[in-house]
Amino acid sequence: MNKPILRVENLKKCYNGKLALEIPHLEFEAGGIYALVGPNGAGKTTLLKLLNLLIPPDEGKIYFDGYEINRSSSNALKVRRQMTLVMQDPILFRTNVYRNVAYGLSVRLYNEKAMAAAVSDALSMVGLAGFEDRKVRQLSAGEAQRVALARALILEPRVLFLDEPTANVDRRNIQMFESLIKKINAERGTTIILTTHDLSQAYRLTDKIIPLLDGRIVGGSLENVFYGRIEEPGVMSISPSIRIAVPNHRPDLTGIYIDPGDIVIMADPIRSDLWNCLKGRIISVTFENSTVRLTLDAGVELVALATRNDFQRMGLDVLNRTVYASFKVADVHVF
Repeated sequence: MNKPILRVENLKKCYNGKLALEIPHLEFEAGGIYALVGPNGAGKTTLLKLLNLLIPPDEGKIYFDGYEINRSSSNALKVRRQMTLVMQDPILFRTNVYRNVAYGLSVRLYNEKAMAAAVSDALSMVGLAGFEDRKVRQLSAGEAQRVALARALILEPRVLFLDEPTANVDRRNIQMFESLIKKINAERGTTIILTTHDLSQAYRLTDKIIPLLDGRIVGGSLENVFYGRIEEPGVMSISPSIRIAVPNHRPDLTGIYIDPGDIVIMADPIRSDLWNCLKGRIISVTFENSTVRLTLDAGVELVALATRNDFQRMGLDVLNRTVYASFKVADVHVF
């Protein structure tokens, strides 16, 4: 096991008196790839900015290589030079690609020959060899994102933060980015911490997925997240036709999530006060090692996991087949 390159303890951040992030403990091992997942407002980008020392926490401590760091500490500049953040909508200077990619080295007073060689290497790594003289305004969204990534990579950071790196690019560029992320990690040993809304991408790329909801780390998966209102004690309405029995009926709790692993697919409905049961049809099937991921249209889109044995035994490979998704009331997580 690699030692943690980043660690946080009792981290807390609020905006205008509202809690944005609260994490008692979290570690990132050197050389790993991590995905922060969750809906908008979950705290993903806030955590990236805290780790990169762009904003200060209200409470708690952040450690880099075992040493406490903050924006005013004597080693802050040294640490920040070992970490780089690429935002979802990167800001590029209105000049050519070369000047954008070379910027970090120019402020560190590199000589022109060394800088030119480094720019060429960085652009080659992101698949933009020969783009040095291209004007930024001539770039596609995917190319602009890769220029921003090259600008980060040229600094050879030990930790690379990526905020929704593929949110604004097409499918071809998504595949290219995913391959590039793996290449950077494998060849350079760079620790990569990214945010994404795409859970399938998180599973493909990362060593560990960190689910966030309302600024807190939660257990399980966040694929079945729904919002609604409590209409009667112990029952939440998430659509005009769908009501879910929940284990907690506080009126201020308006969201639920159900881990796909807690959903049982059956041919017939379960009739019990201890279970929820939704009728739906299978709309997609994805194989993942020993399990099969099923997406159902049950009035809302619901993701469930089945073993390959159960999948074959029940004949679940038939699209549009009607099934019942059942899950215990106790397995509905309310937030």
